[in-house]
Amino acid sequence: MPKLYVVATPIGNLNDLTPRMREALERADLIAAEDTRVTMKLLNTFDLHRPMTSCHRHNEENKAPQLVARMLAEDLTVALTCDAGTPGISDPGHLLVRACHEAGIPVEPVCGPSAVVTALSVSGFDARQFAFYGFLPREKKALDEKLDAIRSSGLPVCVLYESPHRIVDLVAAIAEKWPQAALCVCSDLTKRFERIYRGPAPEVLAQLRANPSADKGEYCLALDLSALPPLEQSAAPADAAAFMLSRLLAGDGLREAADAAQAAGFARNEVYRARLRIAKRFEGADAPL
Repeated sequence: MPKLYVVATPIGNLNDLTPRMREALERADLIAAEDTRVTMKLLNTFDLHRPMTSCHRHNEENKAPQLVARMLAEDLTVALTCDAGTPGISDPGHLLVRACHEAGIPVEPVCGPSAVVTALSVSGFDARQFAFYGFLPREKKALDEKLDAIRSSGLPVCVLYESPHRIVDLVAAIAEKWPQAALCVCSDLTKRFERIYRGPAPEVLAQLRANPSADKGEYCLALDLSALPPLEQSAAPADAAAFMLSRLLAGDGLREAADAAQAAGFARNEVYRARLRIAKRFEGADAPL
């Protein structure tokens, strides 16, 4: 019977390859790798020899059904790997896993390293509840909006990824927005030049800026917002008319304000009556109708 192994691989130190990971790779008839060149280095290190096929972000949608069809036709055991860490966690793989489930093919996890959990484990933050956001937007406005959404989530601890060329910009944005926030910025976890910066966001920013090699390595950040003051709760508009007026003042047209009121949960009839009242009130005036 065909089977899919979801195999975590070392995030840096190859000695983290467990006997069970190796066994899964040895049992596989085929390895579906995010990058066959990266996985080939791992296999060569441990003298493993298995045929491979690529399964990455840009081909997985088409590749997954093809692989599943082949697994069923040839009774294949496939090992799914990403370049480092656990497949499907901000890496490709979930489409193949889903396709196997839908086809009735058993899926077996082979657990192992994850930068998310590794960073949290050395952060000292209370991670009984946390959120993972992966890579945040690059554009400044979109980044600011995403940070606001993270704050509004209600979870004080989250984990982020960032590229080495943008790490200083991201930490600077966090330090400017929330100087009371605590950060644990991890670079090249488990590797020879592993670095961990921990403390208030402005201090971590200063440490990064003082390191001439900060633009090298892979970064995973744990962010703790528990020291920030509680968010102020703004009172919700009492009725659809008040809600629509607030949207008009923000620049919406009347139709947009009505659509937004319905999306916010106000009843269709209430929105219709409010729209008529507002239109009548502004009749003949220069209003954004």
